[in-house]
Amino acid sequence: MDARASLPTLPPPMNINTVDLNLFLVFQAIYVTGSVTVAGEKVCMTQSAVSNALKRLRERFDDPLFVRTPKGMVPTPMAKQLIGLVEEGLAKFNQALDQVRRFDPATSDRLFRIAMNDVGQLVVLPRLMSAARAQAPHVQFEIIGTSPEETRHLMADGGVDLAIGSWAPMGAGFHAQHLFDETFFALMHVDHHIRSERMSFDEYFGAEHLAYRPSGASDAALQSTLMAADLLARRKVVLTAAHSLGLSALLSESRLVLTVPCRLGQAMMASRDQLRSAQLPFEVPPFSVRQQWHDRAHADGGNIWLRELTLATLHDGETAASPGEPG
Repeated sequence: MDARASLPTLPPPMNINTVDLNLFLVFQAIYVTGSVTVAGEKVCMTQSAVSNALKRLRERFDDPLFVRTPKGMVPTPMAKQLIGLVEEGLAKFNQALDQVRRFDPATSDRLFRIAMNDVGQLVVLPRLMSAARAQAPHVQFEIIGTSPEETRHLMADGGVDLAIGSWAPMGAGFHAQHLFDETFFALMHVDHHIRSERMSFDEYFGAEHLAYRPSGASDAALQSTLMAADLLARRKVVLTAAHSLGLSALLSESRLVLTVPCRLGQAMMASRDQLRSAQLPFEVPPFSVRQQWHDRAHADGGNIWLRELTLATLHDGETAASPGEPG
């Protein structure tokens, strides 16, 4: 007779992909309480649901796991072997969930990716970084310069945590929160022949202009205002720039006039004392600068911290965030 025929038949290997992990919560609850009824109360399940879960566990392990006695449900030797591993696994799952829900800025070394144009880097980033470093000295940031459509895809895929700028609300699946309103003034060399604090129409449209055309709603607001007043063609633009880098130097070494968002202009004046500002001879409706994020990051502890920090640092009035719309 073949000795192998007397060996016990072992259950087939268990595939984690086919196992309901909630069964292990039931297993632990029965082990701790010694009662199917009390275990159900512990895991918020009916007694019949707990009994069904125990039946599935018994089939999975090919072992009774618990034996009913006058003293309650007594674990079998296999259950006693399993309990340590099960509790260790559940503890690690809870730890992983806690790390997602909770974010400790004082100890985190997380990398946050923020979509922001070069205006944001000059205007928004210095204040945001200063506030972030005070709370989270080990946190890292990466600034991503992409189009609104690319940013939408990156946020949906988890490649970008937050977008800050004057882009329109990104629609379904995204949240938008107003940070501040912005408008324009004129920037020029302190020795420019135009001396008035508020430029006249003749002064503005008689000057030569440096035009700044970034991506976003800021340039659209200015262009729309000039177009609506049939003034767009009257402006003498001798140079158009897509990026803010070098604009201060250009103004310092020329007599051009730059129409620029106020906060960007203030940052440029702070870096070069050869520049001064003047009010425009027409009103440009303010445009909104907002932060936006995807549904997938809405409940993430780190993302919540970053959004709240951004709001506290940059916000100029009360508002609430709403899905797909400005706050």
